[in-house]
Amino acid sequence: MALAGRMPDDEPSSLRVRRERQRAFWRERYLEEPAFFGEAESGFARWCLPLLRAEKGLDSILELGCGYGRDSRFLASEGFRVVGVDLTTVRPDETSSSRETPSRFRLIESDAAEYLARVPSQKFDAVYSNMFFNMDFSESEHRSLMKAIRSALRPRGLHLYSARSTFDPWYGRGRSVGPDTFEASPGGAIIHFFSMEYVDRLAEGLFTPVERSDQAEGGEDFPIRLLYVVDRRT
Repeated sequence: MALAGRMPDDEPSSLRVRRERQRAFWRERYLEEPAFFGEAESGFARWCLPLLRAEKGLDSILELGCGYGRDSRFLASEGFRVVGVDLTTVRPDETSSSRETPSRFRLIESDAAEYLARVPSQKFDAVYSNMFFNMDFSESEHRSLMKAIRSALRPRGLHLYSARSTFDPWYGRGRSVGPDTFEASPGGAIIHFFSMEYVDRLAEGLFTPVERSDQAEGGEDFPIRLLYVVDRRT
């Protein structure tokens, strides 16, 4: 779920600081608690599976912010070819997960935007991410990513992502650092929450909506609200 790696030389220093801060945060978190998000695949991955299977000819999937690869490995075990991109250097074999890493899954350490910039156009049948867009991105960065994702998708390819919503019980907690964006605790994760209006605004002109769903996850211990989004390249 982490964001970025090496920054271009001309990138603003403030942005480089943000990226390096997140890189350090997530690597430390993964090393302290290797299965931070759980060892099994996410609920979103299970929800997406029937949609992916229903797409004729869908084979290749790019996961952005794959973390230690739990969803990428799950999708690969279901027969898809999966490339997972993440900033951290934590590999699946460094986690406590006992699940074998499928041969159809490849993990790449890279900033997501940098990876998308060097990917040939129309390379993937689907682009997938679970809570990746909730990281410390501005709206302009979200828009740039959406354009790059569209370029990486084949015609009528699917973009599937989940994002914590403005109805999340954690929305508004901590220090405001931008529109719908909060740092829950000093030095902690910065979360950009999504409204349905924001989802539609980011898709405008790039994708056609396929499905939208408001979901509750986390149980009693850590309840969260997510928007499940499926769009098709126009």
